[in-house]
Amino acid sequence: MKSIKNEGAACCPNHCEPFDAEYWSLVSADQDPDLKTAVLGGELNLVRCPECGTFFHHDGDLIYFDAPAELLVFVFSEKDRKKEPELLARMQKDYGIIKNTLLKQLNMDYPPISVFGLEALKNILQEEEKNGFESEAIAAAAAVQGFSVARLKPSYARQHHFPLYVPAPAQGQSANDYAVTAVKVLQSGLASPLLRHFADKMSEDGAEAPAVL
Repeated sequence: MKSIKNEGAACCPNHCEPFDAEYWSLVSADQDPDLKTAVLGGELNLVRCPECGTFFHHDGDLIYFDAPAELLVFVFSEKDRKKEPELLARMQKDYGIIKNTLLKQLNMDYPPISVFGLEALKNILQEEEKNGFESEAIAAAAAVQGFSVARLKPSYARQHHFPLYVPAPAQGQSANDYAVTAVKVLQSGLASPLLRHFADKMSEDGAEAPAVL
């Protein structure tokens, strides 16, 4: 799915005359990584009022999609918070269309996320980056201990607050096998809240084995 840029009216916060501006309405992050960088830098859909020179973000709806990360975010305008029930209903309808037409080949099996404003989207991506760094540290620590590494399904890991990578048990594939292996890596001195949470959840009675790729 390609990123899409539109043109629409922008309203300066200083109450200047509205003006036409280009803005991104759909960001395909894996296709256009520079746009992901722009979100993290607070530069996406940043426009400048031609009358007073003020910079501000175009307040339009946006869809952010990152296929490898299994991340689909509907970003609604801050001014529409009071319409949240209506917007969520529309999101589910749009998600169904996207899932069954534009992205049918991906067999999407994860739900969309909704937020208000680009700052909220930025926070999600920052958390994704933080978890990514911690996951890489887990993978490195597991390798040092002689364990192979399993990659969890990204949407599953995000939903359960697990790392993207976990040490894989040498024998067995049960939840408890994963818990025991995770604890062994943690005992090596690795300080990882994500892996600790994973180990705790996998050791609970009735826990199911993690969803791995």
